[in-house]
Amino acid sequence: MGKTGIIYHIFDELSKKNEIKCLYADLYASQSLKDLTEQTALAIYHAFPEKQSPGKKFMKLLKSMSPVLSFDPLSGQPEIRFEYVQTKQYEHSLSALFSFLEEQQKSILFAMDEFQQVANYPEKNTEALLRSMIQTLKNIHFIFSGSNKHLMHEVFNNQKRPFFASTQMLYLQAIPADKYLPFIRQKFEDNKRSIDEEALQFIAAWSRLHTWYTQVLCNRLYASKIKNIELKNVKSVCDVLLKESEGTFFQYRNLLTTGQWQFLKAIALEDTLYQPSSKEFMLKHKITSPGNVQRFINALLNKEMIYQSEEDGKSYYRVYDCFLSRWLERL
Repeated sequence: MGKTGIIYHIFDELSKKNEIKCLYADLYASQSLKDLTEQTALAIYHAFPEKQSPGKKFMKLLKSMSPVLSFDPLSGQPEIRFEYVQTKQYEHSLSALFSFLEEQQKSILFAMDEFQQVANYPEKNTEALLRSMIQTLKNIHFIFSGSNKHLMHEVFNNQKRPFFASTQMLYLQAIPADKYLPFIRQKFEDNKRSIDEEALQFIAAWSRLHTWYTQVLCNRLYASKIKNIELKNVKSVCDVLLKESEGTFFQYRNLLTTGQWQFLKAIALEDTLYQPSSKEFMLKHKITSPGNVQRFINALLNKEMIYQSEEDGKSYYRVYDCFLSRWLERL
């Protein structure tokens, strides 16, 4: 839904005031407390240039942790690694990094993206460890964001988890059509192109106005260099996009059981599934028992093939990947 873009937009706005120092860490690829510690150190390294006084202090602190500092041979981006023997050493280092930020003259806004990954770390106490460190900090404010709504909800809304009731929740919804479609039209017109209303309405429905998929579709339309875009042009680009992803979609099928795949296809055909255990849905898609329904739902949620959300107080399920959903409709 564009959560990372929103975070960076907020950072840009705050940087103009020069009162808050903003840090960003992407935890998507992290698999352990070690990775979390390294990503935190790297976020601080990026935020505090070595030539400035805070940067010099940080480098002094970093050297005391005996890191391996290197640069990616392709991107030239810095990489920080710690090779400790005991987990406690990572805990101490992470605590020291937070303490450094706490001591800064400016307030700190630290965004931890794809935060749900911490729930999968082999160190089962990571959430409790982080919560105990964070709750004493006064100068650092955190944004915890994630694309896995199901797991993020579990981390922050489960009474048995350390982060329960510790944050203010914000769920990103699709940008309303009356805001998004004029914006799309204007971007084409700014570059002496036109797109008709029927084409715009199809884009809205087909991409569900999910920011990423809408942007991909519009980007391809723009790259086509068609001056006057009509519905047939949009549909043609949609066909190309699905054809390009077909290999990946077939791999998804290999990761699922036959029952799970058929259930996934059933959700795609419904587009939005409100009552998965209803007789009408089960008969329509030849599902034999309510017990199978719940098992399929749990498996597909865990594999992040579907997601659960609410609209007007009603819970529903959808295929997570919008393009996959449109492809399944055609099978």
